[in-house]
Amino acid sequence: MTPDTLADTLEQLLTQAEQSHLAYQQEHGETDWPPYYADYLHRALGTEFTLEQVSTALRDAAAAHGEYEAAHGGQRDEEWPRWYAQHMAGALSRDWYRWLAETDVWDE
Repeated sequence: MTPDTLADTLEQLLTQAEQSHLAYQQEHGETDWPPYYADYLHRALGTEFTLEQVSTALRDAAAAHGEYEAAHGGQRDEEWPRWYAQHMAGALSRDWYRWLAETDVWDE
């Protein structure tokens, strides 16, 4: 999966995670969103990335996006799924390529 196709996939999954999380909260009450989203994304992506990798990429995207929103008047960015997805795809792709370089998958 290229970083571009990963970003497209993540954008769709983030939108779905938001909808799923809202429905979950309506039934079960308020929950912390980052662990919920990370678990949702990890399960949807399969075994390509670890939960820790997904959680870290999500947490870093949230921090960076918070700075982005603050710099733009503090208004909610309605296009946040795309922003997060692009940020996360970059981070996850670096992790994946680093893993690939450190393993001997080509020697097997």
